[in-house]
Amino acid sequence: MKGNFKSTFNVVTCIILCTFVAGLCLAQENKNLYENGGMGYFMTGVGINDIGNLNSVLKDHAYWDMSDMFYSIGGGGHAIIKRFIIGGEGHNIIGDAVTSGNTKTSLWGGYGMANVGYLAFATKRLRLYPLVGFGGGGLIFKIVDTQGSPSFQELLDNPTRSVEMSTGCLLVSVSFGLDYLIVQEETERGVGGMILGFRAGYNFALSKGEWEFDDVEVSNGPEIGFTGPYVRLMIGGGGVGKHK
Repeated sequence: MKGNFKSTFNVVTCIILCTFVAGLCLAQENKNLYENGGMGYFMTGVGINDIGNLNSVLKDHAYWDMSDMFYSIGGGGHAIIKRFIIGGEGHNIIGDAVTSGNTKTSLWGGYGMANVGYLAFATKRLRLYPLVGFGGGGLIFKIVDTQGSPSFQELLDNPTRSVEMSTGCLLVSVSFGLDYLIVQEETERGVGGMILGFRAGYNFALSKGEWEFDDVEVSNGPEIGFTGPYVRLMIGGGGVGKHK
């Protein structure tokens, strides 16, 4: 089931990216560009991250493997200056939580990106653009002993029921965005209103950091990162003006 879903997700993502690329080529004929403006938005979506090395180690130690599907919640914004886009975004990443016998494992994290892009197609309501992002983030892996229901005093006497380890990485992202403006105000200089959008892309984890436990380096940790495709929905507000 998980394998079929992952394959379908990858195929859909590739189709979306190819459609966006085709749109970039066709959009060059558009002459009435709304080339300046700015917007902010809330973002949520799903993605696949490469945690295969972590799952291999978990299986070797009799733990259940974890899903490579992650959910994201975050936000961002960008300015449009003569068709060039400059902005940023940040995301909380929520991974799987699995119980293996008397032990529960979970994985989550977050990352931030600075984005640059180019407005390839724009009308009063619609904008299509590619983006390249640079940033970094981290993942936290937690193991909790779920056996029994300890008292507060027992935890004070023996505070060793959980372990939390973290690792980080540098990131590069390639994505395509599609924004639709629901016009709520219009003047001779431009338009403003609510933004509905869609973003699809791929993260590449570059240099990966070491694992740490309470600021102490952990040796022989598996290499994992944010490598993989993602899709997100966006909602926010902003405005654009005609380039003169």
